[in-house]
Amino acid sequence: MTRYFHLYADYKTIREISKEEYIHISRGWRESSRPRRLMAVTKTGIWVERGNNGIWIPFDQLLEVLKSCGVIKDEG
Repeated sequence: MTRYFHLYADYKTIREISKEEYIHISRGWRESSRPRRLMAVTKTGIWVERGNNGIWIPFDQLLEVLKSCGVIKDEG
């Protein structure tokens, strides 16, 4: 099941939103000078979107990056 989030400009606050709200925000703010940051989380990764730009990040790669940066400890 995919979950959707709106990431606020204060860089701390998030709000879980419905799929319909995600689509509405994504389409409505795409060409704005102040595009919104959105995130969709699936079983295999995350899609991060800001305006017309978006990126798919598989969890396996994200975990390796976080381990390399010392954000999470490598259990192996």
